Amino acid sequence: MEQIRFLSGQAHQHLPVPQHVQQQVAAITRIDARPGWSLHAKTGWQNAPGAGNGWWVGWVERGDQITPFALNITMRGSSDAPKREQLGRASLQAMGVLPRVTPKR
Repeated sequence: MEQIRFLSGQAHQHLPVPQHVQQQVAAITRIDARPGWSLHAKTGWQNAPGAGNGWWVGWVERGDQITPFALNITMRGSSDAPKREQLGRASLQAMGVLPRVTPKR
């Protein structure tokens, strides 16, 4: 929940840091965007590439709606690395937060 509160503050640019810094973070974390929405996200992995805790956190902007998210996953090894984004996107799509589209790369 702490990550969600922090990400919401970042997405709404309400953090106690300079506005231009929050805008830069939003720009560098945007990993996908289409007409009407954008996806901002960052992966992480404690103890990489060994077993540990992995995450995929960020927010989705759709019009005036901002939905922050935080996925936490047990990582057994490097083969689990892509699962963070795959599971995260699938979850956001299942909840109707993110449209079902092929990711841009």
